[in-house]
Amino acid sequence: MYTLLRAGLCLGLITGLGAAKHLVGGIAGLDGRAPRASEVQRFADHQVQAGNFSDSDAVQRLRANRAADVRKCFLRAWSAYKKYAYGADEINPLTLEPITTRNGWGATLIDALDTLYIMGLDDEFKDAAEMVRRINFGKNDGEPSKVFETNIRYIGGLISAHELSGNRMLLKQATALADIMLEAFDTSTGIPWQMWDVQTGTGSSETGPATLNNLAEVGSYQLEFFRLSQLTRNPAYHKAAQRVFDVLLDRNEPRRGTPYSVPGLYPVFLDIKSGKFLSGKPNLGGGSDSFYEYLIKTWALSGFRLKRNLDMWNESLRGIKDYLLSRGSDGRLYMAIGDDEGIDSISDTFTCFFPGTLALAARLLNDNETLELAHELLQAGTNTFARMPTHIGPENFGFLPQGDSDSDLLPSQRAEIEKNGFYVDHPYYLMRPEAIESLFYFYRITGDEAYADQIWEIWKGIKTHCAVDGGFAGLRDVRLGRKGGLLGKQESFVFSETL
Repeated sequence: MYTLLRAGLCLGLITGLGAAKHLVGGIAGLDGRAPRASEVQRFADHQVQAGNFSDSDAVQRLRANRAADVRKCFLRAWSAYKKYAYGADEINPLTLEPITTRNGWGATLIDALDTLYIMGLDDEFKDAAEMVRRINFGKNDGEPSKVFETNIRYIGGLISAHELSGNRMLLKQATALADIMLEAFDTSTGIPWQMWDVQTGTGSSETGPATLNNLAEVGSYQLEFFRLSQLTRNPAYHKAAQRVFDVLLDRNEPRRGTPYSVPGLYPVFLDIKSGKFLSGKPNLGGGSDSFYEYLIKTWALSGFRLKRNLDMWNESLRGIKDYLLSRGSDGRLYMAIGDDEGIDSISDTFTCFFPGTLALAARLLNDNETLELAHELLQAGTNTFARMPTHIGPENFGFLPQGDSDSDLLPSQRAEIEKNGFYVDHPYYLMRPEAIESLFYFYRITGDEAYADQIWEIWKGIKTHCAVDGGFAGLRDVRLGRKGGLLGKQESFVFSETL
């Protein structure tokens, strides 16, 4: 999932009026013109970031030292990638081998561009940009491209780096790749294939029937494609992304007893040929998460013009509040899987993005009640990190709803619930950023240094248990840390989001 609101929108909305002036295209129409004074004021009216940050010398030194530490660790990991796998999609941080996972175009190289720029690593950024200039997106490693991942890692990375640096070549490459990916939207419904072979021009599904796709992977183009349409003055990208919503809303009516039973709570799986939902209880975890995230953020990126996105968000939020939230036996508020027939009290680390996005929406809409709800969800999600001896949370976890004895629980799971409030289901960790992201949002929204301190505890755990010669490895078991074994996996989001 692509969780961070990159470049322009992050700078403009979170910092408020001053940086909103920087967002020339972000609050412009599709003609790419400069914003009117009234549009800039609209962003000021929706300011997200708090104005009460401490400016004491001690706090400023602490921030500077922490930033320097993360930058140093980023550069150490980047140097290993550059030495052993430069231009490859990933590096195995344990064996130092280059790995092809995203068609061999250099997922880490491109996804990390904006971080290189933000951290002031100017020479590294220039070297990486020169590598990007030579990439031919018309050729791949022989495997189909996952269209969703291509968008969030490659197209998103290129647009962000262009916006920060002003390098037009990066926009040119983003456009070239987007033009190729647009072919995947050339289906009978306009809903994209999940996989697309750029050399043969054929589509498929990663698993299952050929026309199967999931909610996140059809509804997470709107941010990048809207921005690309603004920057290129070509509406084709925006229209393709919004067409997905046209079809989903037209072909599916919520009815009790069907997979789509609650308005705004969409099943996970759908058929791109019919445009109809198939199965998969609604949730905000992997396979669904960014669909909901993009609704509210695209509304904001559009200068608050795309009202349908806001309407869909509001409808979904009503369903989430009514059917997906559950108070656990520990009193915390958890995100579950469910619909009008009940919930499954299981969750995953992907859902930890939602408190931050919900808090962003609450500030944009001046909704303090929803902000309080977001804070409750944040406490449950970050507790899965704080209660582990490593200060790192598991991939999946379960909880016991209040008043539910749940005889299906194992004795070991019951013991974990009594101790921590939740039990660990899948214990591994792959350096995912979602919990850190939500804490970051709350830090910026409230100005409360306590959220930065929580992030720092997670960071210390990552340094202690995940740092290796090749960068950062995953953990097999967050309850055991390094001694439980490491995983030779370091995805591009480690550089572009987590760090």
